[in-house]
Amino acid sequence: MELIAGDIIGGTVVDFGSDGEGIIKIGGYPVFVPLAIKGEEVRARVTYVRKDWAIGELEEVVKPSASRIKPRCPYFGKCGGCDLQHIDISEQLKIKRNAVKTALKKVAGISYDVPEPFHLDEWAYRNKLSLPFCYNVRSKRVSLGFFEKRSHKVVPIKWCPLHSEWAADMIGVVQDWANRYDVTVYDERTHEGLLRHAVARFLDNLSLTLVINGTEVKHLDELYAALLEKFDEPCVYISPNQTFNNVIFGDKVFLVRGNEKKQHVGDIEAYVSPASFLQVNNGVMDALYRDVAQNIVEDVDELLELYSGVGILTAELASRAPQIKITSVEVEASAVRDAKNLIKANGLDDRVNVVHADALEYMKAQKPNGKAGRALILDPPRRGCDKDVLEAAKELCFDKIVYISCNPQTLARDLKLLLPSYKLSYVRPYDMFPQTAAIETLAVLKRE
Repeated sequence: MELIAGDIIGGTVVDFGSDGEGIIKIGGYPVFVPLAIKGEEVRARVTYVRKDWAIGELEEVVKPSASRIKPRCPYFGKCGGCDLQHIDISEQLKIKRNAVKTALKKVAGISYDVPEPFHLDEWAYRNKLSLPFCYNVRSKRVSLGFFEKRSHKVVPIKWCPLHSEWAADMIGVVQDWANRYDVTVYDERTHEGLLRHAVARFLDNLSLTLVINGTEVKHLDELYAALLEKFDEPCVYISPNQTFNNVIFGDKVFLVRGNEKKQHVGDIEAYVSPASFLQVNNGVMDALYRDVAQNIVEDVDELLELYSGVGILTAELASRAPQIKITSVEVEASAVRDAKNLIKANGLDDRVNVVHADALEYMKAQKPNGKAGRALILDPPRRGCDKDVLEAAKELCFDKIVYISCNPQTLARDLKLLLPSYKLSYVRPYDMFPQTAAIETLAVLKRE
């Protein structure tokens, strides 16, 4: 059967895709249908067709799954932030466990009895959000929202159940301020207008960054005064970004109101720059980092950590394993600054060396030294590690490699490159992002 866009198809959902979509098979041809659940009988309208697969839009659930629930968020299905709010949490965890298990088997040829993901809160767990600005011509109002999935169309929101009340307060203040003072919104088609994104993080205090198509923002005193009515000691930053790309932050971030303060991240106090990477789920991050420490401390004297961010994991490991000398490598300049301050403030600089460098360039410069008791930690972005980084890791003969991944597919791909020299000894998923299809995974390898 040859499908074309607009066709109405029906069938039983036989599996889940990597983004949590249901999969219908039409003569062996897979059609990915968001919001459909495995085991359901559904009808869908085909919206996009490729040679080997297609995408459909759910039209009707003929026979619903027992796992189907009513989504909590009124924006679900429109906003592209969540994938699985229509599925109860126990089934979500099964989906994520199976995603890791299937990727290991299909991509890397590894059969591993993957345990159920570590899980804590289902709602109000995120400490950060990034919201594009939009302007409604009809209402003549500035709003903040999320992009629709695979789109640059903004869905205006007033709150998000993945964040606690601080997010709704921040959104309200920023929107009211922008509308009161007629602050213009960036239009990516004309490259005109000022406000591009609002990026906010809440740990002990609120940090708000306005990403702008320009160099300055007027009426910041009024914005800060409004924030002070809702938050204690907030900080406001601006990040000029006048490029045509889709990267959120510009090259620099400037503090324009308030004073930077140390924030509690687990057992560590740290300065966290707005552009620096930090896990968004504090509780699950703590559990993951404890697990990393437990897998590192035995038989390790020297540790190299790549993609080390602001140094939270580095400090955690240094405090738990005082016998280990650690070198952490990070390419983002603001994160390196934060990491150095963190390590010094916690009295760990005598055995932790923070290096500002690209991971691949750093690895190319290293030479095998034949020492035992050496370990490597990899915590790369979603795209995974550069192949040459992994080849260099094998040449340097680390006794142990610990890999933290937010993408089962790239994790499995990278493990496959390491497996001829290493054996997988431990895997544990972590539900860092409930209500979404994303899953964090810890893998530990030992040299054969």
